[in-house]
Amino acid sequence: MSQSLIIKTQIERLSGYIASFEKGNLQVPAFQRDFVWKNEAKLALFDSILKGYPIGTVLLWKPENSSEFDYEGFSTDRMGTYRIPPKNANSFYIIDGVQRLSTLIGCLLHPIKSEHKGIDRLEVEWQKDFNIVYNLRDEAFEPNRFKSNDKLDFFQIPVYKLVDAKEFFEFQRQLPKFESDEQKIKEYLQRYEDVSLIFQYYEIPRIEIHGGSISEAIDIFQRMNSTGAKITVDWVVSARAIGKDPSFRLGTEIDNLLDIDLRGYNFQNLKRDVILQSITNSFGGVYFDQISKNDFRKIEALVDRDDFIEVTKKTFGSIQKAAKFLFENLFVIDSKLLPYNNQLIFISDFFNKIDNPTTIQFESLKKWFWVTTYSSYFTIYNLSKQRLAYNKFQEFIENEEANPIYNDRGDEEFETVEFPSKIEMGSVRSKALALFMLQHQSYNHNLNPESVNGFRTIKLFKDFGENGKEANISENTVLIIDDEHCSISKSQKDLTEWLNSDESHDLFFITTDMKTAFREGKSKGEILSMRRELIMRKEREFVEGFDLRYLAD
Repeated sequence: MSQSLIIKTQIERLSGYIASFEKGNLQVPAFQRDFVWKNEAKLALFDSILKGYPIGTVLLWKPENSSEFDYEGFSTDRMGTYRIPPKNANSFYIIDGVQRLSTLIGCLLHPIKSEHKGIDRLEVEWQKDFNIVYNLRDEAFEPNRFKSNDKLDFFQIPVYKLVDAKEFFEFQRQLPKFESDEQKIKEYLQRYEDVSLIFQYYEIPRIEIHGGSISEAIDIFQRMNSTGAKITVDWVVSARAIGKDPSFRLGTEIDNLLDIDLRGYNFQNLKRDVILQSITNSFGGVYFDQISKNDFRKIEALVDRDDFIEVTKKTFGSIQKAAKFLFENLFVIDSKLLPYNNQLIFISDFFNKIDNPTTIQFESLKKWFWVTTYSSYFTIYNLSKQRLAYNKFQEFIENEEANPIYNDRGDEEFETVEFPSKIEMGSVRSKALALFMLQHQSYNHNLNPESVNGFRTIKLFKDFGENGKEANISENTVLIIDDEHCSISKSQKDLTEWLNSDESHDLFFITTDMKTAFREGKSKGEILSMRRELIMRKEREFVEGFDLRYLAD
């Protein structure tokens, strides 16, 4: 840690933070994520202040040599909806607290006074996202639904007036024009005064880091918040990469990848760590050879490469191709169904290096997926053998005739794990069965990413077993692709009525023989045994096609 680094702590009122902003003393580094708080979060913040609850500490950083960060693009120009005044010798960068301070300054800065001081505001955005009022009648904060404050009821007070003592006296003077009941007038004045005093005297702790590097500022934050919110690796990478391209913020790029590019394949909940590991692979460094994801200093060496941004952007495209491949070819129609994160990382690496895969490569890739899934490939191998498995996969990328599957058993074939008693998303074997059941529908079912919402599960018998305790067993579970082809209403409790229908549902492992048995009065247990036998027989045929030895029980 730099010997010149100094840490100071103090407490400051809300009005002090507003004044600091007006002077340009609060700056937002461009590597921070964009403002994302919705109205619910803003209202909760103001409610916490009203109740006197702490809202956390603000962490500020002042570099030892501020001129090092004077280049265009290091700082953003907006906080909330206001343009940030120019930086000066007393400016601090906000390391933690951007969402809170953006809310407070965006809502509490007096628009008329800010205009007089030459601080620009995005009017439409302010009216939509930052025009919060306090309802004296209902004693609650609420968004102003009107486009103008002129339409507010007299008891709806814009929150920026609560931190200005002069506004209280103006309200007191005007109130008799709207309310004649003396008791009501007294109540409204008392409520206004109480809330106004709370906001005028509310204090927020701030920690100032003077000197040192960005990494040291982040490290301090991490140590102080060991049980609280973490600064993620992509946040750190953004901080390091901002000097290469001010428009590139890794955190925002990952947000876009998840929310836009992967959402169509229901992969928007993919863990950010998996994306970072895929990026690491793209540089030739096997991700599981890297140290802990929270050690920033190792990844900094990667970020310092001249081709970091270029390679990272290409990797994002490869991850999207991998999600598309998994979705369309293997029925991984939701990231929850992905057996191993390693599989997506390996497949992303494949698409990173192969622009136009051949039919042979596609078929080999599909076989590799099913073998690694059913054999618990990434579980049975220790770290050193996983490296060998990675190298074997790289040979396949370089030569389509190569076998991508590493096998340390010589000619002995892989074997499956036993048939799972339940289909649970925490089990790789359960996911294998779930994917097999979904792909069994593929014979007359073309997947359309634009219409597939994922998958649904429903029971054949909702009340199987004593008090329904055995209803979740695998043979009683039916998996269904949730799209326009789905004929099963979400209101259906189970599929008993199907057993009484003439319609065939072989694709869901519900056969005519099962329906006949049901009508003849056979027990639920007998029917489920028939279904279990059918599923296992079909699954055995499926996995043996990949040279896997099937274990039933």
